[in-house]
Amino acid sequence: MPDDPRAEGGSPPVEQRGSDWAAFYRSTLGREPRPLFVKGMAAVEAAGAVPGQAVEIGFGDGRETLALLDAGWRVLAIDSAPAAAEVLRSQVPAPATDRLAIESAPAESVELPPFDLLYAGFSLPFLDPAAFDSFWAGVRRQIRPGGFLVVNFFGPHDSWAGREGLSFIDLAAVRELVDGLEVLAIDEQDHDGESFLGPKHWHVFDVIARQPTLTGG
Repeated sequence: MPDDPRAEGGSPPVEQRGSDWAAFYRSTLGREPRPLFVKGMAAVEAAGAVPGQAVEIGFGDGRETLALLDAGWRVLAIDSAPAAAEVLRSQVPAPATDRLAIESAPAESVELPPFDLLYAGFSLPFLDPAAFDSFWAGVRRQIRPGGFLVVNFFGPHDSWAGREGLSFIDLAAVRELVDGLEVLAIDEQDHDGESFLGPKHWHVFDVIARQPTLTGG
């Protein structure tokens, strides 16, 4: 596995939109779950949360969706590329199929159910700013008391910053997005690394946050 997990998985780079998505996703099969996902699930387990309704945005090759299903979660998996659904369905064990729903649509167009966990690894930056704002408003409406957000955002130093159709935010904006939540981690990474297309500068905020439980909960 490459040293930088962003060299594998995630949404295809901007330059690759419209190309062979299925081939891209299949090229990442067999990887380990991304570090943000692993850290987020550790936080969920440490809190003693019982598996409930999870949502994954931009599920790609399906690695994290499969891990959620294996842990007993019901999962709504959302990805705008129909090829992602094809790749995911081919990997789902038969006993887990009734706990999985797949939406092949842009994230901002899907009505989110009330959820206990939302995971979005390297997908939210691929929403344009207007779509991002609409989507995030839905996230804040639908997260249940005690629910978790495990997400990341691209920062303004990222080498893709300024490209049309992508969203980039600074630390102050990240903090505003999670205002009112219990913030468990905001880890900033600002360094050169690798991507599917080769060398790239990454500026990423990895965020784990929790909706406060109801009084007495």
